[in-house]
Amino acid sequence: MDIADTTYLLNSFIEAIARVTSYALTDREKESVVRGFRQFHQRLERISSSTSLRQLAIESKKRHDDTAKCHHEGKTCPQNAIRGFIKAFVVGFAVKYGLDTAPHLMSLRLFTQPSLLLRAISRDTLSFASFLSAVIGSYKAFLCAMRRIHGGKGNDYTNALVAGMLSGLIAIKLDRNRSRRAAITLYMVSRALQYGCVWLFNRWAARRQLKKDTIRGKAMKRAHSEISMASPSGHSDLRMSAAGPGNSPSARVKWSPETVDNSKEAKRETSNEEVTRQITRFVRNHAPTALLSVSVAVIVCTLVFHTDVIPRGYMNFLSRTAGYERFYPRKAPIALKTIAYDIRRGYETGNQLNSRVPQGMTTKEHMSTIPIARDIIGALSDNIRHDYTACGIFHPKTSSCRVGMLSTALHCFPIALKVYMPLNAAVLVLFKRGQFLKDPRGMLLKLLKSSARSSIFFTLLVTGIINGACGMRRLFGRETYFGYIAAGLLSGLSVLVEAPSRRVELAMYCFLRALESGWDVGVKLNWWANVRHGEVALFSAAMGILMTIYQNDPTTIGLTYHSVLTRIFGRN
Repeated sequence: MDIADTTYLLNSFIEAIARVTSYALTDREKESVVRGFRQFHQRLERISSSTSLRQLAIESKKRHDDTAKCHHEGKTCPQNAIRGFIKAFVVGFAVKYGLDTAPHLMSLRLFTQPSLLLRAISRDTLSFASFLSAVIGSYKAFLCAMRRIHGGKGNDYTNALVAGMLSGLIAIKLDRNRSRRAAITLYMVSRALQYGCVWLFNRWAARRQLKKDTIRGKAMKRAHSEISMASPSGHSDLRMSAAGPGNSPSARVKWSPETVDNSKEAKRETSNEEVTRQITRFVRNHAPTALLSVSVAVIVCTLVFHTDVIPRGYMNFLSRTAGYERFYPRKAPIALKTIAYDIRRGYETGNQLNSRVPQGMTTKEHMSTIPIARDIIGALSDNIRHDYTACGIFHPKTSSCRVGMLSTALHCFPIALKVYMPLNAAVLVLFKRGQFLKDPRGMLLKLLKSSARSSIFFTLLVTGIINGACGMRRLFGRETYFGYIAAGLLSGLSVLVEAPSRRVELAMYCFLRALESGWDVGVKLNWWANVRHGEVALFSAAMGILMTIYQNDPTTIGLTYHSVLTRIFGRN
């Protein structure tokens, strides 16, 4: 049934309804109702005329073409952008509101102070929701605009790059929380570097494979040409009898790809292929470990020698997990500054043995000579003497580094378990609900195993940093900067305990903190300076890179992170 038939039936139906209704009304009411039906009927006739139908068909085709060009089925470009904006605002508001009210709910304060529900609707919550909605809504709008201007055929590299950069440029200024804005920027930059390097490596490998296939194709063509010229019948044969008397079936020459590979080009390509294979194997298996080790070394040096550039929240977290807080409540930064002061004093006086505790003195007596350490002397025992000042700070209750290592490990493991159990449970609920419903027992065992492995990794990492530094002091016989670098590099190898799929995420987290710490140290030492609106430019560039890869080469991005991006930005 076409549009004309449907319109005719609808006209007849409306006329029948009007006729039946007219019998139930008075003359005045009848005239009013009939007039309304007639106006509606005339409007329907205008719509159903051939010219109008053609106009509707043209408009429908235009909308379809626009939608096909922008790849978002079922809605126009303005609808796509507005829906993305509204959806992101609601989700961002709900997430921030939930994060603000969750601590009150867990502490049961929410039941005694219901007004906390209203306090959670703050300017900061609206700021975060506005930022998230601006990122997503403006990206969708700019992407549609670029497809109309630049064209939507082929790839979307330029379209996604420009749309991502413009949306990042606009959105990041809407978040008024400077610390959160800096954290988001660093996170986006680290992810852009990660997936940008993976994308470049994949492109490099693909180009080498294409070159290899081209060389082999030319060699195969040349070999077939030589066979065709040598054959008496003049056609190519992959098996040709050798010329000369006494020829036998066993004397046949076999032409095959292996024969072709004996050329110099093939040998050189085989050598290059082996190099490529070794590089690929190293990047896949060892690059995350190497990155994490270097990042941990940077963090350790910053933590010991430039404590003042570490954010307060991160310092409190490290103090609790490493056990400093139990020895020096709210004084952990002073303890670390004491180590840096003692080492620096040794270098400045030319006597690097100053970091040793002199014979005949207890650690507490020696620490009393350091002005900055007066606030932490109370945590030290009156009768214990350590070999080095740093040993007295890291394990003040015992002079044995081995006993201190065991104490640190026993303290760190339950704390790490409390962190990783809820984290892995949240991942299970958010991303693996289907698997949990199918096999709850198996998924719970995986949850416990994953949490235990992560807790062991974290315990080995912290223990290796603290007691690795103790070992380096005994190895070199003095306190050195390199000792802390080596302790950080070696303790980073603890990530090998983790599953290979987790190593990349842990490496990226530590790289994020190392990037932040390294930049702040450089600013402190006047190696470089903060650039005004620099974080805006960084966020804009990172958004452009990530959106370009997400839009055109989504397989480059890990499955978990890709699913998160798909939930946030949708399929554009």
